[in-house]
Amino acid sequence: MQSDEVVWQIINHSHCSYKTRGNEKENFCRNKYNVTGLCNRSSCPLANSQYATILEDEGKLSLLTKTVERAHTPAKLWEKIELDANYSLALEQVSKTLRHWPKFLVHKNKQRLTKLVQFLIRSRRLNKHVKCVTMNFLSLSACLTGAFLGKI
Repeated sequence: MQSDEVVWQIINHSHCSYKTRGNEKENFCRNKYNVTGLCNRSSCPLANSQYATILEDEGKLSLLTKTVERAHTPAKLWEKIELDANYSLALEQVSKTLRHWPKFLVHKNKQRLTKLVQFLIRSRRLNKHVKCVTMNFLSLSACLTGAFLGKI
């Protein structure tokens, strides 16, 4: 735990390549593992040896966990747990996996899961709409081309 505090002191008071400035009071974090998007001690994946986040990869959601036991092997630092496609089952999976974790991380990961599920629903709906519009445009252009060629 002491090394986590040292890392945070260096990141906060010195330089962090993920930190971006918002206004005078807020700093944002661009690290893909950050749960909140804010640069603070509790949500920094670099300064916490026990951390969890949810990521989306090609429409599939995964819970990634980082624990102290895997700190000596950076290649295997993050354990990836595939989440169920059903929202309620995925929420239950997050609750069971993060049962003994800090309440802050559990709550923020559930919020992130909700946000990503809503994002996936909207993107699927948009893709479906775009395909429909493309199909209609292609069939319309084929009809117009055929009608135009028929008049010549």
